Amino acid sequence: MSRTRWALILGGGAARGAAHLGVLAALGEAGLTPDLVVGVSIGAIVGAAYCQAGPAALPRLRAAARTLALEGRRLPGAARRRVLVEEGLGLRGATFAGLRVPLRVTATALPTFRRTILGDPPAPSLVEAVLASSALPLQRPVPLGGTPHYDGGLTGNLPARVAAERGCRILLCVPLGVVFRRETGWRRLLPWKAVDAVGWAMMRRELRACRAAGAIILEAYSPAIEEESVLGFDSLDKLEEEGYKAASRVVPSLRTLLAAP
Repeated sequence: MSRTRWALILGGGAARGAAHLGVLAALGEAGLTPDLVVGVSIGAIVGAAYCQAGPAALPRLRAAARTLALEGRRLPGAARRRVLVEEGLGLRGATFAGLRVPLRVTATALPTFRRTILGDPPAPSLVEAVLASSALPLQRPVPLGGTPHYDGGLTGNLPARVAAERGCRILLCVPLGVVFRRETGWRRLLPWKAVDAVGWAMMRRELRACRAAGAIILEAYSPAIEEESVLGFDSLDKLEEEGYKAASRVVPSLRTLLAAP
């Protein structure tokens, strides 16, 4: 009987992506390696580094995050992201076919605003795919195959369905929220919070579709992650710790599911 395939889904969230490092550390300690990683935005960047080097990528990812922290509370532009991805993470010249762990990343095609899945043959270069997946609005879009692309989070900040459609039955999802901080009380009713409401609705709809298709969903989630700003580069250690704790809570369930016939 073939072994149950499982996937790790890494959501977008800029500085909150430090939580992904904690998740990867917890999985590494448990000796668990996914059959597929699907990432969007910062999740695509973290996923690419991990899929190339495995747990050995964590020191490089931490160093890149701390470099951004020293540059202040702002998101890097396209040129800066390219340097970090190519040099800081050592991905220059890397290809999807050459990765240790299969990876797919998502971006948003313009002008249709439809999801593009990158990594299936014929795949673009890994660096270009990652840069497209993390190209924020108001920055220049990244052209792929003659079509401009923006951040994949615009078409879903937790692309779980990509893994379900590729035969993964167990999906370990790492949602990081959407844009704004998690709020309680009257603050959650502020007008711009509608953006987050729509974003969360998109994520929940995608997870429901995966469950309807027979996938088992596990979530490594902590409200403390979403409470931090997407520009919270001064909270990297806290975010990584929260990601580690969130993953540690679901690792036993993941082990049990993988051991089942």
